[in-house]
This record gives sequence, C-alpha cells and structure tokens, in this order.
Amino acid sequence: YMDARLTDKGIEQCVTARETLLTDVNPQLVVVSPLTRTLQTAHIMFGGKDLPFLVHDLCRERHGKYTCDKRRTKTEILQDMKPIYESTNDIIDFNSFAYASEEDQDWGEHREPDDSCTGRGIKMMQWLATRPEKEIAVVTHSSWLKHLFRAFGQAVHEKDKKRLHRLAGNAEVRSICLALHKGFYPEGKWDGDAFIPNHVSFRRFRYAPTNKAIAHTHKHLQKHSEVDLPDVFPVGEPL
Repeated sequence: YMDARLTDKGIEQCVTARETLLTDVNPQLVVVSPLTRTLQTAHIMFGGKDLPFLVHDLCRERHGKYTCDKRRTKTEILQDMKPIYESTNDIIDFNSFAYASEEDQDWGEHREPDDSCTGRGIKMMQWLATRPEKEIAVVTHSSWLKHLFRAFGQAVHEKDKKRLHRLAGNAEVRSICLALHKGFYPEGKWDGDAFIPNHVSFRRFRYAPTNKAIAHTHKHLQKHSEVDLPDVFPVGEPL
C-alpha cells in the first residue's frame, strides 16, 4: 500500500498507549512525520488536548523501495487529515516544514542510504534544540529512530546500548533528554538583547516578545499618529 494507513490493530494500540503510557507526558508541541499513519497516530494519542501540531519532513520514515513509505500527494493527505484534526479543534501546521512539493520527490526505487537517514535524524535533533519548548513529542517511525539512535551510545554499557539501539515497537513511547551546548538558535535576528526568530511558531517561551519590545511597538504607533494626525484635524483645535 502507498502511504499506508493504520490498521484496526494499530488504532487500538494508539488508544491503549494514550490511556496507559501518556499519563505523565505533557508536551508543549507535537512534531509529526508527514506520512498518513504518523498523522493518525499523533491525533489519536495527543488530539483534543489543545496542543499545537507541526508536520516536519526531517522525521519522515526512511524512504525508497517500499511503497508503504511513499507519501501520497499533499492534496490527498490534507483532504483526509485536516477535517480529522479540525473535528477536535486541534491546530496543525502542515506547511511550514513539510510538503515542499505536491508529489513525493524523495521516494525512489532504491532505499535511502543509511548515512542519509541518520543525517536527517541528527538535523532533526539540531532543529529541536532551537525550539523554545522544553517538552516536545515527536511522532515518527521505527527505522528512522533506529538510524538516529545508532549514531549514539557507542561509549555506554553494552546493556544500555542494546536498549538504545533496538527497533522500536508500534505505538511505543520513549523518553529522551537532549543535553546540548548553548548556541543553538533558529533562523532570525537580534534586536538588542532580544532574539527574534523568523518563523512565528518559535516566538514563544524564551523567544517570546519582551515587555520592552511590546511597549516599543506601541510607542512607535503613537509617534506615527502624532505625525499623521494634523493632516486630518489639528491637535488642540475644536472638531
């Protein structure tokens, strides 16, 4: 099947995970692969909780060879999934970091090379490091996770390495902590001591507008009005 959907069993596994594994999981953002089955999984497990969802191409499954990992057209996916998310009043960003093309231009007859898949995983980690949220859920795929995790853990105990490198199961929930050096910023610019990301989804928490910046915006508007107002009716003169 192209861009395989969840089976009845898969749906039940997601419901069970929501009921039993997510009690203490409170993400501030849900990042999800652009394939249909992960969009379904994300909604079943996190939908209806007033969380923002964001689709990202970097965490899609290893592509090529198998048609289940070939994405349907953007139009088809949005026709199916947008009403489902809207039915629970969930906001999902389909466009900012995914579906750059209508058709799947990544998929080919040969499987994506290991180093390419691993590289996408590392780029995803770097992107996550720029986010303002402290807790993020990433809904992705087993082979993608396998390639990502096997890029790490070479110096840990063999038992721990096996746990890290094993293939993930369906609807499995893993918790990891990103320990990162400072210096990761999204695309944006500095305005004095404040950093302003280009993309609006980043402008929260540590990147939220400062009180000073908000006040400056209103003062600018006031100055603009003081200049333009006499052209309409002079200040201090009766109307």
